[in-house]
Amino acid sequence: MAGAALSASTRSSAQQTSASFAAALSVGDLEAATACFARDACLLTPDATTIRGRDHVRAILFQLIAMRPTVQVEQRGMLISGDVALATETWTIRLNGLKLTPFARTSDSTAVLRRVEDTWKLQIAAPWGWG
Repeated sequence: MAGAALSASTRSSAQQTSASFAAALSVGDLEAATACFARDACLLTPDATTIRGRDHVRAILFQLIAMRPTVQVEQRGMLISGDVALATETWTIRLNGLKLTPFARTSDSTAVLRRVEDTWKLQIAAPWGWG
């Protein structure tokens, strides 16, 4: 029975990573949003450009936060194997920047998470969809 409890705790902890990332973006917390990524992470942008490495991801997040996003994440599914998890989610991103016409986009997201020192981090994130 302890294994089942650990599995539920592990799942909850992994699921919290995307929610924490979305919350950090929504409040404009660049440091917290960047900290959700592994050092060697990749982020797939809306135009399918692959951004590699947390420092480069941080630069993209800075641009996104400047557009004052509001982000909502709905977990659809998660498969965990050891220290790796595959998540499918629905993301709704609203951009409210001062010079922008308000914009909203909902997309099916895919993420690969990796547990690093007991903390789940985004390893591969495609919040605007994949493919």
